[in-house]
Amino acid sequence: MNILSNPLRVIFFFYLFYIYYGYTRIPSGESYVQQAADIISDNTIHFISFFILGTLAQLANNKSNEFIFGISLALITSVFIEFIHYVLPFRTFNILEGVFNVLGCVSAIYLIRYLRMKNG
Repeated sequence: MNILSNPLRVIFFFYLFYIYYGYTRIPSGESYVQQAADIISDNTIHFISFFILGTLAQLANNKSNEFIFGISLALITSVFIEFIHYVLPFRTFNILEGVFNVLGCVSAIYLIRYLRMKNG
């Protein structure tokens, strides 16, 4: 099956690229993310962004291993991003952000799984 045949997969991969780009680029002054972080906590932003990632991962993956795929994606992506934050001098490593990343992704996975089981 071609990766581009499923529009949700395309959206998922673009969003995954956006996550990697957004979390590893050099921070620039006042951004919309900083403005949002001033209103709600930084950990909430991490939770929401990875909740969206987990939702897209579950909806884009139509195989029987969707649960393992989602959990693996959450752990690998979160650990990778936090490792990059540890290495880059202009980023800070925060284990709590990694925890909220995984919690957001896993919450979405359980929600989609519950809705699929309920609907049938």
